[in-house]
Amino acid sequence: MRRSISVIYHELYCIACCLLGKAKVRLFFDKERTNRVELGADVKRSGFMLVDLNIKAPYPYDLRAGLPFPDASIDFIYAEHVLEHFDHDQVHLLLGECRRVMKPGATLSVCVPDAGIFLDGYAHPDQFDVGRFCQHPTLDFSVRINYVNYMFYMDGFHRYMFDEENLLRTLESAGFVDVASREFDPDLDQQVRRHESIYATARKRG
Repeated sequence: MRRSISVIYHELYCIACCLLGKAKVRLFFDKERTNRVELGADVKRSGFMLVDLNIKAPYPYDLRAGLPFPDASIDFIYAEHVLEHFDHDQVHLLLGECRRVMKPGATLSVCVPDAGIFLDGYAHPDQFDVGRFCQHPTLDFSVRINYVNYMFYMDGFHRYMFDEENLLRTLESAGFVDVASREFDPDLDQQVRRHESIYATARKRG
């Protein structure tokens, strides 16, 4: 019963976020400006409009429902450690929404955990730095499958994982062009995640 109430509360909260986000877009959003959007961040970056499932966010919204902005209204979208929190179909839905709201020629920049690091750790445990990559207190890291469990499930928060090949292919299949890996950008990306992440950019056809 308690779990059912919690689920209902969460869904009502998601609906409230979406309604508020849409209202704020109607009241405050101007598609003619240069609009830079960040998705689902835990650290707000200067110069970005944050869209997150948080009633206090500048634009609260449930990303499972897409994005609240009108077509061709966003110049740049950034998502750091966001896509892995959605299952395969939801990732494609969200990327499709990104492409919809982006202006022609606009850029999407993404950062995701590199699952290959943890698979390589399983295959070569003697070369894997557990202390650097695994800090979850409830798993037994003397069992090497837990290197994989750590990143792939993350207490139920991770739904879909990437390596570089899959990230680029996913962006291409979502209809983006000029898809490419990129280097860590200290003006954009968090240093604390650099050691475990892969980075890519893509563009909406102009």
